Amino acid sequence: MRKLLLFGNGIGRALDPVYFDLGRALRTAWDDPVVLNDEQKQLIWQCLPADVIEENEFVAPQSEDQLGQLQRVLAACDEIQKCEIRGGADWLNSNGKAFPFAIRSFIHRAASYFHEGDHILPATFISPLRSFLLQTRSHVVTLNYDELLYRSFIGTELFNGFQCMLDGFVGAFSTDNLSRFRPSQQSYYLHLHGSPLYYSSVHGTLHKSGLKALPELHGYSSTHLVLTDVKYKRSVIGASEILRTYWEVLERAMSESQGVILVGYGGDDTHLNELIRKHFTDKQIEVVERAHDKYSIEPTRSQRFDFWRLRLGKAPSIFWHENILNHQNWNYVKPLE
Repeated sequence: MRKLLLFGNGIGRALDPVYFDLGRALRTAWDDPVVLNDEQKQLIWQCLPADVIEENEFVAPQSEDQLGQLQRVLAACDEIQKCEIRGGADWLNSNGKAFPFAIRSFIHRAASYFHEGDHILPATFISPLRSFLLQTRSHVVTLNYDELLYRSFIGTELFNGFQCMLDGFVGAFSTDNLSRFRPSQQSYYLHLHGSPLYYSSVHGTLHKSGLKALPELHGYSSTHLVLTDVKYKRSVIGASEILRTYWEVLERAMSESQGVILVGYGGDDTHLNELIRKHFTDKQIEVVERAHDKYSIEPTRSQRFDFWRLRLGKAPSIFWHENILNHQNWNYVKPLE
């Protein structure tokens, strides 16, 4: 039974909730002098929500929903610069011209933070997962910025040979590299919100850095990362050839999957929920969540089903674990009702 497995940042949080915290990653990027100078910090700070600015403390943003205005300013600067003519009058001053580069470098540095630790997914979680993927040729898509799954797949059958998972990179990125000669034996591995490993060469070709070479990209101004308020994620995706292609391929993967498993996903990405509603209304939907004591109470359990029904169009099968990395039941088939 081929499925689509979607992983959010919950798998990192399940491993180390302190380290895999977005606020901590944003603070790390904020404090990196290679990425931002004080003047650029001031401009970014002025784009934060009013309640943050009113505190009158020169602080870093803490969450995606605080980055919406920042994305609007970035898009405006990009659009204005398109109207400038070489040799003509400038629409933007030097700060305005440098601002998009600074924002994208800041976002890239924050995403890179999640690649800098030495965390490894436990074998009790990753071994049955790899076996399931090999047996079913199921697809894997991620919304997080860490390398936990990627590191666990490197050097295994999942990434080697003709019956492997495809991500579009064979040297340079190309949509042709996502064409499958054996559709039933080849699956997709897609970072739907991008990766700090993706970069554009001086010649304009798209590449993927090795994990050890990532520090060389610190300060890189990336257009292949979706770290912003949910309202602006579609526009960021549309501006990246890699991400735009991934979301097109995602629908192909969904259409041929008999079910979807959501692991460590909070349910807030409306553009993703719409696609799940479109492709899985009559198929199996599973959600893997961290258990809470209150979920043992029947009314509260019903609230969780209602939460997901509102977002996905139907109540899924929910698996509650003390730690979501304890999940091993990838072959679950929902009984006929």
